[in-house]
Amino acid sequence: MAAHLSFKERDQFMMRLKSCLKKTGLNPNSPTQLLRAFFQHSGGLQVSQSTVHKWLIGEALPDSKNMEVVAKICNVCPHWLRTGHEKNDSGDESSNFARNEEMPH
Repeated sequence: MAAHLSFKERDQFMMRLKSCLKKTGLNPNSPTQLLRAFFQHSGGLQVSQSTVHKWLIGEALPDSKNMEVVAKICNVCPHWLRTGHEKNDSGDESSNFARNEEMPH
């Protein structure tokens, strides 16, 4: 999923993810903590600790199903977590990360 994303886009995802994890009480630098939370919320989906580590360092982004689980852990909208934008009722997007706002799901 991340192959077509720029370094800046991956870095911004990493910053959103770490910020959300911190707000939920998880260590944003601990792949182990995120992995445990992932397994608790995933309904059987499996990922490796090295994959979770890549998410935390901005080397990769979760695929769509995994993004939904991570967003649930963070209590944010998956689209916002991936892009930094919310989708409004008309389908347009607006940026909330620049204003440092969290998106509800």
